[in-house]
Order: sequence, then C-alpha cells, then structure tokens
Amino acid sequence: MSGSLGILAGRGELPWIVAENAIQAGEDVHIFPYTDEAIPSALKPYCTPVVLTRMYASVFASLKKKGVKRLISIGKASKDILYKNPRFDARTLLLLARMENLNDYTIFKNIALELEKIGITVIDQTTYLEDCFLEQGRYGRKLKDKELEDVSYGMMYAREMNRLDIGQTVVVGQRSVIAVECVEGTDQCIRRGGSLYAKGGAVVCKVAKKNHDRRFDIPVTGESTLQSMYDSGCKVLAIEAGATIVVNKAEFLKSARKKGISVISIAESGEGFADGKELRKLNRSGK
Repeated sequence: MSGSLGILAGRGELPWIVAENAIQAGEDVHIFPYTDEAIPSALKPYCTPVVLTRMYASVFASLKKKGVKRLISIGKASKDILYKNPRFDARTLLLLARMENLNDYTIFKNIALELEKIGITVIDQTTYLEDCFLEQGRYGRKLKDKELEDVSYGMMYAREMNRLDIGQTVVVGQRSVIAVECVEGTDQCIRRGGSLYAKGGAVVCKVAKKNHDRRFDIPVTGESTLQSMYDSGCKVLAIEAGATIVVNKAEFLKSARKKGISVISIAESGEGFADGKELRKLNRSGK
C-alpha cells in the first residue's frame, strides 16, 4: 500500500462499507463526505467534509493536506448540482469550461487527470468491496414470457443509453421504453416509469457501459431501488452480472422476495446479453 487512502463519499451506505473494510485492512484512511447525510459515529474521526463546488479550494486542498495518494470515489452523486445556480470557484469554472461536454464520464475523467497532476491516483471503486456482485441467475419467482421479452429488450436499450452517457437504467413494459434515467437518478426514473405503466409490473433494467472504467460510476442497486420499484408497481429488476454492485446482498435478496420483486442477473456474452433461448434457460434454474 502506497500512501494514505482517500474516500470521496457520496450518498448511501457504500462509502462507509468501503471505509470500514479499508480500515480493517490496515489502511490509513481519510474520508471526504460531500453530502449532508449522517456520518456513522465510529467513522466521524476519519472525516473531513468537502464542498464540490469549490473543487480546488476544498476537495483538492483537503486531499493534499491529508497526504492522500490513492482515491476511491464512491456513493451517489447528483449531477443536478450543475443546474441549481451553483457558486463554483474560479478554477473549478475554468476546469468545467475546458471540458468537451459535461457528461458524467467526461467530468470524472477530467477530474482524475487533474488529481494525477498533484500525485493522486483514482482507483477501482470495488477495491474494498468484497463479494459485491450477484452471480448470473434468477432470484425470486419465475418470470413470465412477456417479462423475459421485456428484459431482453430493456437490457439492449439500457446499454445503448449508457453508451451515449445518458443513464444506466431504463424502465420497460410491453417491449417499449417507458422511462430513461437522466439527471434525476435511478430512483426517480423508476418511480416515473412505474407510475406511467398503467398495467403495473414494469421491468427495470440497469447496466454498465461496455468496457466500463471501474474507477467511476459503477452501477449500484440496493434497498432504495427495491423500495422505488415496490412503490411504483415494478416487478422485475434485471442487472448485469459482474458489473452491478449490490449493496448488502443477503439483505437485498431477502427484501426483494418480501416485496414480490424478481431479480435476474445476466452476464454479457459476445456482442450483447442473453437472447430469448438463453434467458428462458436462465429463468428455469432459479437460485
């Protein structure tokens, strides 16, 4: 291990899970929360809050002061900070102005390049997340044929939306895209799509980019996803095996079953995801 480990912590449980695992592994950990969510009491001594709108004066300065050499950026980050009359410092404004666009990956990549200039390397988000992916398979009740068709259709369109850097999630019903995740985030996309599908039982599909850069924005699903699905009547969650982080897997699957939601984890093969025949085979052998 080289130098201190920094954790740039967004919303949700993942930053705290990563921090606890890293501390147990003997890392010199410094956590930099940028949300107003409660910090676990045991981790408060490791925390130095930062302000994203003051990227140089707050984030970069704090990382340098703590001697951070490696950084994990993890947790939910709302991109709408760009559109709510933010008060960025001058150097942050200049950094944003130099970017070719303000898509998620463009922002992450350019910030990583700036960090490299001051000797800080952004590393894989899963570095201290053991056993965080679901194996390929069906978890929960068997899917109906129409649901399998929506899964196949939805995974294809979710991958395309992600390739365009629009979002990671689509909501599908009757082989039609009902909602696409954009700036509002996964939960709001699910609630909007589920409520628009008057028949109920919409399918939610979530994927990573092809050849995804695992330093940034790995797809995540957890209890908030399930609650949004339950509240809006969605019945099936399709995720990409080996590429979608599942927060607290055992509790997640227990909650999904309790809410009547089937989860199907699908590995990519060749040029895309499983076709109809492969999906039916996967559906027959649940876990």
